[in-house]
Amino acid sequence: MKKLTLVTCLSALVLAGCAVDGTRYRSDTYYATAVNQAQQVRTVEILAIGSAKIAINGNANRSDSGNWGAIIGAIAGAAIGNQSHDHRFTNRIIGGLAGAAVGHMAGESFAGGSDSVDYVDGVQLTFRYKDKLYNSAQVGQPCEYKTGLAVMISTSPTETRIQPNNPGACPVQ
Repeated sequence: MKKLTLVTCLSALVLAGCAVDGTRYRSDTYYATAVNQAQQVRTVEILAIGSAKIAINGNANRSDSGNWGAIIGAIAGAAIGNQSHDHRFTNRIIGGLAGAAVGHMAGESFAGGSDSVDYVDGVQLTFRYKDKLYNSAQVGQPCEYKTGLAVMISTSPTETRIQPNNPGACPVQ
């Protein structure tokens, strides 16, 4: 029974780690493929800063939670199947398969519905580039930005990754 309690606690911790916080969408987050790569940089003038909510598709998160749930469920199911008095190998196999199925469903439902949307804090930046005004939504907090010069990194003609230009201004949480 102690094994089952341990597996349950571990599964809760793993599934809690699947929560969306938007870090992967921040302008100052880079994938490994972008490291040590030259990217076009422009300087822009931030004119206005506002708060925003960014809607992120939670389906990828749902899939990850389902997969982790299946793994944890299979382990728990095999452990429960091993508790039978005859300790047959088939009991562990059946327990593992049943646990995987139940764990997968539980993991997916924990992460939200099939069309789940998660909302993270964002910022709206109105900025000037050359003689034109633009608006861009970024994942982040308004306190990370201030009016004035900022660096914008673009890997495509429509991408605006305006880097935070107010380091240390946000209160530590």
